[in-house]
Amino acid sequence: MSRKQQTLKSSVRFEGIGLHTGEKSTIEVHPASEDTGLVFLTRYQGKERAIPYTVDYITDTRNNITVSDGVVSYKTVEHMMGALYGLGIDNAILEFTGPEMPIMDGSAAPFVEAFLKAGVVTQHSEKKVLRLMESLWVTKDDKFLVGVPFYALKINYTISFPNSPIGTQTFQLNMTEEDAFSSIAQARTFGFLEDIDYYQKNGLVLGGGFDNVHVYSRKENRSINGARYDDEPVRHKVLDLLGALALLPYDIEGFLVSYKGGHTLDVDFARLLSHYAEKQKEEAKIFTEGYSYQVSGLLHLEPRVAHLAS
Repeated sequence: MSRKQQTLKSSVRFEGIGLHTGEKSTIEVHPASEDTGLVFLTRYQGKERAIPYTVDYITDTRNNITVSDGVVSYKTVEHMMGALYGLGIDNAILEFTGPEMPIMDGSAAPFVEAFLKAGVVTQHSEKKVLRLMESLWVTKDDKFLVGVPFYALKINYTISFPNSPIGTQTFQLNMTEEDAFSSIAQARTFGFLEDIDYYQKNGLVLGGGFDNVHVYSRKENRSINGARYDDEPVRHKVLDLLGALALLPYDIEGFLVSYKGGHTLDVDFARLLSHYAEKQKEEAKIFTEGYSYQVSGLLHLEPRVAHLAS
């Protein structure tokens, strides 16, 4: 369904520590003009550097989504980007300092609350829609993410952590339903108490704690710091997937089914969708140009190239 592009009414500032680096960071999210997209901005050696949030600028998907222009990197952006996508905020400048997005409470809720408080403004240009007209998929080992035609964005996500208190969980999100996004916004990133030493020895989760990670124990077979939902982990995975879909300048219309997915599959699927969109444009161009010439020949008119509306 077509809609107008949106941006923030006023700027919003966040500060805190990064989940993996443990280092302090700030980020200010500013309104932006239509067709800007989502663009990260920082200063390096006295010069401004802009990093568009597109598939071409993703350099790491191990335990997070990292954007980089090859000189400057910014880690763990997926929760904020999921919040922007879920709220339909299409245009923003994200001005940051430090190496990693503040983790806040581990969910998208603090971002959502601040964005809604700042206000969302409707702009003049239409938001482009990418509708799946065929099946697309990415796989790795026993994991997969499949997209099939559907009239809106619907996601069915399954995770499986056998021999743990998480077990197998499935959650379905239909973005046409009222308050759909609010059903996942508070779901926190999660992990196991028994894995912390391993991660920290490898330079990960240095800023993690009970206040920003939903912690489980395999040994005790329970949540250590309490669940916000019975199926909070799988809901958080859906949020992460929305953060990857925000890499595209489109509202996606399709039914996405993910089994044991994660950041790598999410971003690989976003790349596949990007290629699919380019293919659709080329096919539409060939059709409309050919049709223009056929009609002009029949009517004895000077041929003109037809242009597709965005």
